[in-house]
Amino acid sequence: MDETKNKLLSTQEAIEAIVKAIPRGDHLTAPEVYELAIERGLKVSLSTVYRTLNKLKADGNVITVSGDRGQRYESVEEGPAHDHLICLACGTTIEFYDELIRGFGKAMAQRKGFDHTASRFDILGYCQNCRSKDANHKIDLVQDGVSTAIEHGEEALGQMRLGLEQLRMRKFAKALSPLRSAIAQLKQTIEELEYSANSLGGDSNGHP
Repeated sequence: MDETKNKLLSTQEAIEAIVKAIPRGDHLTAPEVYELAIERGLKVSLSTVYRTLNKLKADGNVITVSGDRGQRYESVEEGPAHDHLICLACGTTIEFYDELIRGFGKAMAQRKGFDHTASRFDILGYCQNCRSKDANHKIDLVQDGVSTAIEHGEEALGQMRLGLEQLRMRKFAKALSPLRSAIAQLKQTIEELEYSANSLGGDSNGHP
């Protein structure tokens, strides 16, 4: 009985040490903590790591940071409480402290009848790096769209020239087919240009 208890305590202490060793500002998922535990020679399962982290959280030794990429853990350290900016794309987490937010948490708790002890805010969004990648991807798509529109426009011009040549030769029936083809190509060109313009944030009239 005592041996089992001691084993549980040693496992909890080892996992707590792993979390405490995380550099300030970094946050690990349970699977990442599990991988570090295996690297250190601990004979634990992933479910054991989850249970231990939940126990450490309940005891107030670790806190969790939530986002679209799941919960991540960090050690509770001395010093002022801090909040987090979390990127939904890459998971980057930035810690910050703002007295205005601290005051808001306390005021909100009092308004709702809570006895305020602490508050923490996780602000979700997209980091500058991910926004830059997204913008570059969008520009590439718009460039492809405009290039395709130019190709269809040139094809339409070719069909119009062919139709005009048939008309000059008084071959009215033969002029109909290329002219209709030109109309279809021009419609497709307009649709592609409208899509490209809208992708850049403007409407079909070029207004932002």
